[in-house]
Amino acid sequence: MLSTALGRQIRINEVERLTQRGRRNLLLRCLTDPAPNLPSSFILKKIETKVYNPEDTASWETMRFFKDWVGAQFLSTISRRSNHSPHCYGGDRKLGFSMLEDLGTHSSLVEPLLAKDSNQAEKTLLKYATRLGQMHSDTIGRAAEFEALFHSISPTAQMSSLHMTSQAARLPIQAANGLNQCLQNLQARLESLGIQAESGLAQELASIVDAITNPGPFLAYVHADPCPDNEFDTGEELRLIDFEFGHFGHALIDAAYPRMIFPTCWCAGRLPHSIISQMETLYRTELSRGCPEAQDDSLFETALVKICGFCLLSTLIRHLEDALKRDRNWGIATVRQRVIARLEAFIDTSEQFAQLPRLRGMSSNLLELLRQRWPNTPQLPLYPAFRDR
Repeated sequence: MLSTALGRQIRINEVERLTQRGRRNLLLRCLTDPAPNLPSSFILKKIETKVYNPEDTASWETMRFFKDWVGAQFLSTISRRSNHSPHCYGGDRKLGFSMLEDLGTHSSLVEPLLAKDSNQAEKTLLKYATRLGQMHSDTIGRAAEFEALFHSISPTAQMSSLHMTSQAARLPIQAANGLNQCLQNLQARLESLGIQAESGLAQELASIVDAITNPGPFLAYVHADPCPDNEFDTGEELRLIDFEFGHFGHALIDAAYPRMIFPTCWCAGRLPHSIISQMETLYRTELSRGCPEAQDDSLFETALVKICGFCLLSTLIRHLEDALKRDRNWGIATVRQRVIARLEAFIDTSEQFAQLPRLRGMSSNLLELLRQRWPNTPQLPLYPAFRDR
C-alpha cells in the first residue's frame, strides 16, 4: 500500500505500539528504511473490536472505521491551502486499518486548556478556529466527491442517519423524522415537569430541524466531534484527527463547539466571552473564502443561533432524563454542570442575537427549575488556563 502510494518500494523494519490495550483503536508506529525525500515512519491505525465484518454496515464499529478512514483520505485529497489532517496513504477494508502520516508525539488542545498559561491556550484556540474555518471553506461544494470516495471504500453503506453519515443534508425527510420524534419526547418530558411550550415554539423547533437537514450554503464536511483531544498541534498549525462522526452537514455544528461548551467532550469547560468572539471572527473570515454568504451578518447569526439551539436540544435529549435521577462525573465536569452550562450558553446566545425567543423562554424556565432541584451543583468553571486571567 505504501509502496503504491509513494511510488517506490517501502519496507517496514520495526513496529512500536502507541496505544494501550483495551482502546477502541490500535496505533502502531511503523519505522522504515531511510530513503531520500520520504518519511522514515508511518502510523498504522486499526480498529479494535471483538468482531469486525466489513460487510456489516449496520455495525457502529464497522462504520466508525470506514468514516474515520474516508474522512482522513478525503481531507488529504482536497486541501487547497494547508493540511487539515495527517495525510492518509490508504487503507485495507478487509483487515480494518488505514495508514497515516506520522506527526510525532501527540499534543492537542487539552494540554494548554488544562495548564496555567492563558496566552498559550488562547494561541492554540485561535489555531483551532482557523483550522475549522479552513476545512469547511475547502470542502464546500465537494459533497459528491466525498460520497464517491465513501462508496468506493464501502459500497454497501447506507447513508441515512443524521449523525452517522455524510448524507443527512441529502435526506431531509428521514433525518427530520428522527429528530422530530426526539423533540416530541423531550417536550412531553418537559411538560411533565411543569414547563409548558409557548405559542410559536413549534415553529422555532421546526426551523432548527430545517437548518440541520438543509444547510444551504453552509453544507460542508464537518468533524462533528471536534473536541480538545481530537486535534494534533504540530506547533505551527493544528490538524484534526479521529473522523468517526464525520459527515457532510451544517458547518456551524463544528463552529458552535466553543460557545456551547464542547458538547461531546470529556474535557468540557467555559471559555471567556472575549476568546469566543475572537475565535468566531477568525472562523468566519476563513469560512467566507469558500462561503461568501457567511459575510452576511443576518444569515450567519441566524444560522449560529439555530445550531446553538440544536446543540442544547441534543444535550437535553441525551442527558436530561438521567441527570434528573442522578449526577455523574464525565471527564473534568459532571453531567448536571454541562446541562446547566449549555442552557446558560444558549440563553446568552439567543439574547445576544435576538433570535429564537420561545426556545429561550423554555430554556430559562428549565434552568430555573434545575437550579432549584440541584442547589449543590456548582457552576461549570472556566478552563484552568483562564481562571486567574
